[in-house]
Amino acid sequence: MTTTGTARPAAAAPPGTDQDTPGTGAVRAAAAWDLPAQPRAAARARDLTARTLRGWHVTDPDDTADIVLMVDELVTNAVVHGTGPVRLALRLDSPPHGDSAGGPDGGAAGALLTAEVSDADPAAPAAPGAPPPVLDWAEAGRGLLLVAALATDHGARPRPPGKTVWFTRRTAPAPPAAPEGTAAP
Repeated sequence: MTTTGTARPAAAAPPGTDQDTPGTGAVRAAAAWDLPAQPRAAARARDLTARTLRGWHVTDPDDTADIVLMVDELVTNAVVHGTGPVRLALRLDSPPHGDSAGGPDGGAAGALLTAEVSDADPAAPAAPGAPPPVLDWAEAGRGLLLVAALATDHGARPRPPGKTVWFTRRTAPAPPAAPEGTAAP
């Protein structure tokens, strides 16, 4: 898989980091885990991702479902096609306070989630092909196609001794906080 022409994200910050990004007012949260290269690693990655997103208040069901699915696909690929332990890293970069740039639809900008899955095999994954011309019920071979369809951006880069496959996803903006003394809708 190759980048789609944008700068690739930097490696995730150390696990559990919550910090202001200097000069931007944006808040960064990060977490990372080493997973065994075993079939159950994908289930563990789904659970860790879902819990982390809840903790970071990424609550839009579409965002959560898509992000968990993409992490599952990349971890599964790393276990099946990669070597050595698998490392999953998540980072959430919130837009600066008062950012009026807006999202792609002209609305408020949401946070940018970056997920990275690394393994020790240096072979880059093959770029996803086009969808089949006829309905194909095969379960294998659709992971990178799903990531390409659901991610804001995606790619792969060398990370000695292996590689890191990553995606970003712009999340829905958090609902506005209710003014003090009023109930949230």
